[in-house]
Amino acid sequence: MQEEGHRIGTEVQGKFFTIFVDGKEFHVEESSLTGGQIMDLAGISREAGLILVLEDGTQVQVKADEVIELKPGRRFKKAPRFIRG
Repeated sequence: MQEEGHRIGTEVQGKFFTIFVDGKEFHVEESSLTGGQIMDLAGISREAGLILVLEDGTQVQVKADEVIELKPGRRFKKAPRFIRG
């Protein structure tokens, strides 16, 4: 007989973190992810890049291999593409 609290499947077990990428909400169980994992989750190409938006509005470029500690409501966005004119 299976205990209710230990079921494996589509249900999220225990603590999870909510992050936002380009305004879309994602739930992950890990307390940290690499920039590359976040890009993969959000469907952003590694070439495009990723920006972490801090609470004060400051924007920081995130490298694909950089480990990001997740905090409630962390916000990210696809890096802007610069076109020379």
